[in-house]
Amino acid sequence: MKYRVDLKSLKTEIERKGFQSVEELSEKSRINERELTLVLDGKNLPAMDIMVELASALELTPEKANEIFFNRIIRNTYKKERHFGDGKKGF
Repeated sequence: MKYRVDLKSLKTEIERKGFQSVEELSEKSRINERELTLVLDGKNLPAMDIMVELASALELTPEKANEIFFNRIIRNTYKKERHFGDGKKGF
């Protein structure tokens, strides 16, 4: 099962808490500003410590943090994407 960060919901929570800049959130969450920018731009998946710091800074409930950081990617496993270019079935 694959997961992704729900960036739209994360950014909504950042705005809800009144953060005006990445620098401000970086200071509050104690996350390196560059690393935080990469996460917010969707270029890096956050490590567990970053998720914990963000959840704390944003005062997220465990349920909301789970919803944001472990958003499941729905896949249609029936599609031919299970087959690779060599014609063999993949697992």
